[in-house]
Amino acid sequence: MDSAEVEGGADLFLELAGETRRLMLESLARRPARMSTLARELGVTVQDVHRNVNRMMGAGLVERNDGMLHLTESGRMVARQISYFKFVEKYSKFVNSHTLAPVPDKFAQRIGVLQGCRLVETVTLVMQELKRLESSTSRRLKVAVTQAWPEEGSTLIDRASRGVEVWVIVGHNTVFPKNVIDEIMPAIEKLPTAPRNRMVKQLDLALYVADEEAAVMFPNRNGEVDMGAMFVGSDSGFVEWCSDLFDHVWARAGPFDVMKTRIA
Repeated sequence: MDSAEVEGGADLFLELAGETRRLMLESLARRPARMSTLARELGVTVQDVHRNVNRMMGAGLVERNDGMLHLTESGRMVARQISYFKFVEKYSKFVNSHTLAPVPDKFAQRIGVLQGCRLVETVTLVMQELKRLESSTSRRLKVAVTQAWPEEGSTLIDRASRGVEVWVIVGHNTVFPKNVIDEIMPAIEKLPTAPRNRMVKQLDLALYVADEEAAVMFPNRNGEVDMGAMFVGSDSGFVEWCSDLFDHVWARAGPFDVMKTRIA
């Protein structure tokens, strides 16, 4: 990479460093606008808008046509990534105490969809949210778990018995309490339409996808899924992200064998 390429990247990040310019990009990504309209929307002067527009036009992010400001193709590409940096900034403490390394690159590039989620913390609150999310679904439920627990097993039985399509992914590293093996698993097997189960060698995150809501847990710096911190939300982009990631793992999973899990 030559120095010109490095300088070009630095210039682009400099343009994004301005809060007004970032807000203008986000606004223009929704619709073209006149300078006066942007000024009113952002609560700044027309002079401020003019000055920042000139900078962004110089960077090739914005163009003017018949008095209207439009994003260029470069501008649209940059605007799509703003949510990524907003997520990192908003949840920097979480990000720095966890790892998103298990997330495949094509999903990591879309991680900005999490910036509108709620971060639920403490195991007690996480379990409450999961019970609510799983119990409320009426059509589908996709679950990838590293820790099985009896109450969740009862919820899955209840949902499946009511016609909900249930998919479950576990890993060889998933912990199954013995009472789940002895009581929940036999009950699941007796269901007319039992949940579909698949297994991967190593499951490094937890996913929950209901009808209109989803949740995800990431591993801490030690590589263990943090059961005391969960992102949950109903934004369609986030639900789609979780569902797509689940399907990605499902497609690479093999037959389920509970005896290959960690039974405690």
